Amino acid sequence: MPKMIPRWLLLTSLLALPSLAAAHGINGHVHVTGWAIESLPPGPLRAFFDDAALRDTAQSGASFPDSGYAVDDAYGEMAHWEPFIEAYVRWIKATHGPDFATDEARRHIAFMMGAASHGLQDEIFDTIFLRHLEQEDGQSQDAADPGTDAFLFTDGWLRFKPPVWLAPEDLQEVFDAAHGYRPEAMQMQAGMARVKTLVIDNFHVFAPQLDAQYRPLLPWGAAHYMDPETAGGHASEIPATRAYMEALWDRLHDRLEPRAVVSYQYPGNGRPVPGLTAGRVESWVHLVFGVGTNVGSLTPETVSLVRTNGEVREPVPVQVFHTRWSGSPDSTTRLLQLRPETDLVPGATYILRLEAGLWMQDGRTTDAPIEITFTASCPEGSADCTPVPHEGPWDPPLVPWDAAVPDAELPTVDAGAPEADAATLPADAESVPADAEIRPADAASLADLGEPDTEPPGVADAFVGADAPSGGSASGCNQAPVRTTPWAPFAVLLLAPARLLRRRFAPRVTRV
Repeated sequence: MPKMIPRWLLLTSLLALPSLAAAHGINGHVHVTGWAIESLPPGPLRAFFDDAALRDTAQSGASFPDSGYAVDDAYGEMAHWEPFIEAYVRWIKATHGPDFATDEARRHIAFMMGAASHGLQDEIFDTIFLRHLEQEDGQSQDAADPGTDAFLFTDGWLRFKPPVWLAPEDLQEVFDAAHGYRPEAMQMQAGMARVKTLVIDNFHVFAPQLDAQYRPLLPWGAAHYMDPETAGGHASEIPATRAYMEALWDRLHDRLEPRAVVSYQYPGNGRPVPGLTAGRVESWVHLVFGVGTNVGSLTPETVSLVRTNGEVREPVPVQVFHTRWSGSPDSTTRLLQLRPETDLVPGATYILRLEAGLWMQDGRTTDAPIEITFTASCPEGSADCTPVPHEGPWDPPLVPWDAAVPDAELPTVDAGAPEADAATLPADAESVPADAEIRPADAASLADLGEPDTEPPGVADAFVGADAPSGGSASGCNQAPVRTTPWAPFAVLLLAPARLLRRRFAPRVTRV
């Protein structure tokens, strides 16, 4: 029988960590990444992820960037961006290439892909879906991040609870190469412990309350966040994340050609641009890059839109935007946003053109123009417009990788149960299971994680490194819970800062 964690302590922990409770919520990142892996087509990358431990590691990596916010450390912000990812790609190639045959190499590849996917998803969600929410619901990121994570739980989507995998000494080398910064190993361990225990393993305690708070504020968002036709939502991130992972795989193997820098586009799958009215989010078009690209090389001089009619090309005035948080011409972006300044013509064909000379994070420059074709939608019932056939919606997978293994059932909590005092709480008080794979030696040692200057004995080895156990969560199941002191995992959570730093800057491009 697993030890039980009191509900009162979980709720207290949530109050101590608003940054994580409100952090494209972390469960969204873990699941979009997991679904993207499950949707990979047959090939080497799909075969790579046939190993359930690597799927778990990628999902753990997807939680890593936000773990920095949990310990108020700048590594979290840095890990969101392509300079860190490019440094990680180079480190893996130099340390483990060219065959990447060891378990350690494969774990690092999976973890890197998860962390990279998190950053891309934030750029897509913040730059596109938040604009939708501002337009339709009048709400911002403050409601969108915790709200969508709560909707995922309430709507029955959540099933991944990956065990933590982390190699902090290796990551110190990557951060140093990317930014000249070496985060403390215990800072990273503490951040991941907090994310795992509170946000991933025990989110079911808080999700119903968060859902009740934010669903009334986000009626449009709740109806569309898992609509694959709505650009920027979680479902629409899945094919973009998959394409980005494939680009990362090619980067690792030196196969990504400059002309393939565009890895995905919105609308995708040949769908038409859904809106026609200038100024509306649904009339904008977007490109996703498989490698970070310099903002200063994506300008009205290098990016253009034309309407085509046979051999005739009519220029369309547009505004050129990038990731929402790019702050200067020498910053980096994985997203290009084009906003037409005039209404689109129903059924018309448009070409988005990128001139040669785009700077990429890996130091290369595109050597030829790139053209992407879009079609405007036809109003329903229009007699003068013929809809263009397309592949239709793409539905995210709803079953585990191994469909024969049932999803794990989430425990329930009686929201009306009385809360006990910490000093008098009986052993069988109202509580929820503690099934985290982090194994502290005792309460005191885990509490020391709040002071990252010293390494608590018996903690780090439990979840750090290539030999960490897999929870098998990629198939919907978790490993058997380990024995812990009932409330010990939450001593660390009570020491966490309340400040949330959310993607307020984009690191500068380094040309090498």
